[in-house]
Order: sequence, then structure tokens, then C-alpha cells
Amino acid sequence: MKLISRNILFILACGILFTFASCKKKGCTDPTATNYSSEAEKDDGSCIEATSDPLASQKQQVKETYASLAFAAYSDSYNQALLLQNAINTFVANPDQMNFDLAKQAWLDAREPYGQTEIFRFIEGPIDNSSDGPEGLINAWPMDEAYVDYVDGSATSGIINNLSQFPNITTSAIVVANENGGETNVSVGYHAIEFLLWGQDLSASSAGQRPYTDFVVGGTADNQTRRGEYLIVCADVLIQSLEQVKDAWDPAISNNYRTEWLAMDNYIALRKMFNSIRVMAGFELSGERMYTAYDNMDQEDEHSCFSDNTHRDIALNSLGIENLFLGQYIDINGTEISGFSLSDLVELENPTSNAEMIQQLDDTKAKIDLMYTPFDQAIVLPAERPKVLDAVNALINEETIILSAASSFDISF
Repeated sequence: MKLISRNILFILACGILFTFASCKKKGCTDPTATNYSSEAEKDDGSCIEATSDPLASQKQQVKETYASLAFAAYSDSYNQALLLQNAINTFVANPDQMNFDLAKQAWLDAREPYGQTEIFRFIEGPIDNSSDGPEGLINAWPMDEAYVDYVDGSATSGIINNLSQFPNITTSAIVVANENGGETNVSVGYHAIEFLLWGQDLSASSAGQRPYTDFVVGGTADNQTRRGEYLIVCADVLIQSLEQVKDAWDPAISNNYRTEWLAMDNYIALRKMFNSIRVMAGFELSGERMYTAYDNMDQEDEHSCFSDNTHRDIALNSLGIENLFLGQYIDINGTEISGFSLSDLVELENPTSNAEMIQQLDDTKAKIDLMYTPFDQAIVLPAERPKVLDAVNALINEETIILSAASSFDISF
């Protein structure tokens, strides 16, 4: 996957500005201009006067809707993560079965809003900016669980059991270790927490069955206190990382990414939005998150393999695509945030593509809902595998349609 770098976007922006500066005419005869036309000259040799973008106001509104949706979804993710952190702290302080179950449910609840934020990636924005974006500290996967803790057949593996290299479980040590030496060396984020709560999934009929006594001094496994410390550090890092992204979209904070976004050239911002749908529906969700596991028939390739929550990841990622295109988001309190949408804008230029995309979003949802759960069985059971492939193809159709919609605005990839 090739994401648009900040440098490339800068060059693109400069190119657009140069075009407008060198030829502010409609149908300009400057062959370097994007609106060049050999038929543009009048009899006196001048160019036809340019007109302003008739959709400039609507495009600005789409940017504003995007910013509102991003802030709402990341705010929900942050607030649910705070509840997860509280549940983890309670469990570590008093490790019993009830508190363990509450912590696991809090993790599942926290994933609901976060899964819908994944659509706000792929724009070189605050979540996955190449210089300081915290995405790798939030949702990195797939995870080599032996990098963090014991696994079946290796009781002493992982950072938790490596007292010589990691004498203390600290935030700095765990963050530095994240993806150090390989992208599957994931040490923090949702999936590290997931592994610590569920353990390996070694059963076809259930999620991971880690006992709560792994955190009780004198209980099962070694280094129980360190395991609890590790869990607390992971929750702390998750909170800090989500707060960073939330604040980047907060309308009450001056000169943050939201400010930059709203001032961004409409063409560049639209290209980013179309690109995020294109990548999420195509490469990321249908490909990396679904087809890879389908093709390999390996649960290690599924997104939330320890908790058996991958079916929700898929549904929520797909819902995020729908949210962005239709310009709507239902927050955790049931309030709808909405505004002038990409769909509204596409309707003005390419109503056929808009209708096709709306219909395809419904079709995709229906096909995802038909998939067998848990996902690790959907990819191996002969009668269920075709349903996974149907959902994959539905998402690929979304990618095809969004490319057509983008082309209506002279946007290509």
C-alpha cells in the first residue's frame, strides 16, 4: 500500500497553485495547465474568463462534516477507553473472576466506537501521520503474542517474563519495544490488552481462556504482578494516544489539525476523503483484514483473534465507510451527528455513482451480517467460506464505485 506522503501532498498543492497562478482562465491555452484546451482562444487570441467553483461552498461543508464526525468518534473512543482503564485498574487491584469479566466486557465496549474511526486513517492526518501519528500504539496487529507473554509450549516467553532485559515494566520501555525488530512485535494497544485479558485462542468453540489467576500472586503462570503492571501500562498508553488524536479534531482547541483541515485546498481534502474510502474498502478491510485470513485459513491473520471479536471489527470498519460517505455518526449516547456529506456532493456531479454507492453500502452490510461467527470458523468451514468471499467482493465493489465517484471531480489515484 502506498499512502500519500506529506511531501507528495505539498508538491500536489504547489502544482495546483501554479496552475491557477499561471492561467486563471477556463479552457486555458497554456499546455501546462490542467484546464488546457486547444479550442479555448477567442478570435482576438485571449482566453475565456474563468468562473469560480460552483461547488466550493458544498465542498467546504463536506470538510466540516468530516471534522465533526472525526471528533465525535474519537471522543467516544477516548471516553470508552477511560472506562476500560478504570476496569483494568479495578481488576489489577482486586483480581477476581467478576472484575476480570468486567474488564473484558469493557474492552469489547471500547472497540465499538474505535472500529468506526478506522475510516479516518489514510489521509496522513493525526492518527497515521508518518512523524508522530500514534496509530501503531493504538491498533497495531497482527501480534506475535510470544513477544509479550507466555504462550502454549513456551512458559517463559515475552517481555513480562524477561526480567533481565526488562527489569521494570515502564511506559517508556514498553513503547520503545513496540514493533521493535518486526511489525508483529506488538507490545501495546488494543490487541496487547486483548491478549493479556483473553490469552491465546486455542479452541474452535470459544475465545481465549486465560484464567484470572494469571494476575493473582501465587496463582497460575509466573510473574503475576508484572503481568498486572503491564496491563496498566498498556491502558495508560492507549489513553494518551487516543487523547492526542481526539484533541487534534477538537473544535475548542486552536491551531490543531482540524484548523489545518478546514483551511485545506478543497481538491486535496476531497482526494484524501475519497482515498480513505478507496483504501479502507479495498486494500485494508477486504484485503488485509479479511481475504488474507480467508486465503490462509489461519486465525492468526484475523484482527481480534484472542477475543473472537473480529466479526465486530469487520462490521464496524464497514460502518465507518458508510458513516463517512453518508455524513453521519451515532454516538454512544444515541445522538446523531450529521452534515452535508460526500454522498450529497457526489449526487450533484454523478447521481448514478451516488445511487450505486448507497445501494452497495446496504448490500455490503447484508453480506457481512450473513457471515458465520466467530470469524476464525467462518474462514475454515466449507459451507461458510463463500459468505466471507461474498463480503470481500462487496467491499471491492465499493472501491470500484468510489473511484468512479472521485473521477467526477477529476480525482484519480
